[in-house]
Amino acid sequence: MYAFAIAAGAMALYFVVAAVQRPRPAGILAVVLWGAYAVYEYYVANGTLCDTDCNIRVDLALFLPLLGSAAYLAFRKEPRRGAVAILYVICLGIVAWVAAAFGYIAVAVVAGVAALIAAAYGLKPSISGSQA
Repeated sequence: MYAFAIAAGAMALYFVVAAVQRPRPAGILAVVLWGAYAVYEYYVANGTLCDTDCNIRVDLALFLPLLGSAAYLAFRKEPRRGAVAILYVICLGIVAWVAAAFGYIAVAVVAGVAALIAAAYGLKPSISGSQA
């Protein structure tokens, strides 16, 4: 079942090319998420994370909304900064939660602080919207 890993890797490569051509936070987030998902699918396919008897397709309930949202925001010509910031906060919050659950407190703190910075960035008023 390496097909999922190959498809996710192809999506990650597509977003790498798009992010190099036009670097934006939404494109960079799509690269990271699709790349992480490709690695995850590879380890599931080769049996490192799951043996042949487990039902791992439940993981898609978490992954598909995040990957779909990231891809949608990366495809938009002008994604809303608030939407991108919310997606960053959600992803960084998940990283902090999982890192803390596995005992990586330093990683959890860094991800939590990064989530707070992303939230502050999303709440900051736009420069173009104010009068100078």
